[in-house]
Amino acid sequence: MEIIECICSWYDLLGFGQPLMDSNWNLKDERCEKQLERIKLLDLTFTNKFSSAHGTTNLSMNDGIISNFDIVPKKVGFKDRLVMVLDDLVNEFEGLNLRDIRAGFPGIRGLLTFGHRYNYTHVQSTVAVLNNKTVAYHPIEFQMNTAFSKAYIMESTGSKAGIAGNNLYIDKHLLNSIESIVLEENTGDDKFRIESNLNDNLEEKYFSIFRGTDILLKLEFDKDSIVYDSKGINTTLFRFIRRESRQDQLAHEAEFLRAQRYSQMENEEFQDNR
Repeated sequence: MEIIECICSWYDLLGFGQPLMDSNWNLKDERCEKQLERIKLLDLTFTNKFSSAHGTTNLSMNDGIISNFDIVPKKVGFKDRLVMVLDDLVNEFEGLNLRDIRAGFPGIRGLLTFGHRYNYTHVQSTVAVLNNKTVAYHPIEFQMNTAFSKAYIMESTGSKAGIAGNNLYIDKHLLNSIESIVLEENTGDDKFRIESNLNDNLEEKYFSIFRGTDILLKLEFDKDSIVYDSKGINTTLFRFIRRESRQDQLAHEAEFLRAQRYSQMENEEFQDNR
C-alpha cells in the first residue's frame, strides 16, 4: 500500500446554509436565489488558477472547495514548488474571501493542514457502456485522504473551538512538516532556512522560509493561537493575518517593467508623430 503525504485545504462559504434551511432546502425558493448567485459568482471550479500550475488538484462540493497537493520530495525543484503551493493556497483564500466580502456576503473560512492519502483504485470514474454516461466519480486524490478529513473536521467545529469568522487557520503540524522537508538534505550556498516564532507566550507569531539570503515566504499570525484536541486531532492552529511573498514581489517587478516598456513605446511613437 502506497501511503502519500499531502497538504490539503478546505474553504467553506460562511452563512451559506441558513437560507437553505429557512426554505426547507428548496432551491426554487427565492430565499436561495442570492446564495446561488453568490456561488456562481465565486466559481469554485476555478479557484486553483495559481496553485494548479504546481500540481494541486481541486474538488468542489456544494459551497466548499478542497485542494490537495501530493508531497513527492524526490522530484527536481520540489522544495521550491512546495513553498509556492503553500503561498498560492493562502493567496487563493485571500482572493475568494475578498471577492465574497465585496459582493456583500460574509466571506469564507478556511483551514490548511497536513496528512496522508491512499488511493484504493486508479480508476477515477465509472462509465456505463450502454449510454456512455458517467455513473460514479472517485478521483484518486480524495479516495482516502486524512488531511482533508482533518481540515473538514476542524473547520466544521467552528466557534466552539475558537475557529470563527472569515479567517484562514493553519495547522502547526503542517508548518512543522514543511520545515522538516525543506531542511532535509539541505546543503550548498543556496540552502533553505526557516525562521519562526510560534511559541504561545510570544506576541508576534510568524513562519518564514528563506533560500540563501532571499525570503521566499513569510506568514504572520494572530498572537492568540488555538489548541485543538478532538477526534484524534491534537494540534495548534494559527489564525493567518498577512503574508510576504517572493512570488508577489517578482510579479510586481515584472508588471513594473512591462509598464515601463509600454510607456517607452508610447513616448517613442509620440516623438515620431511630431
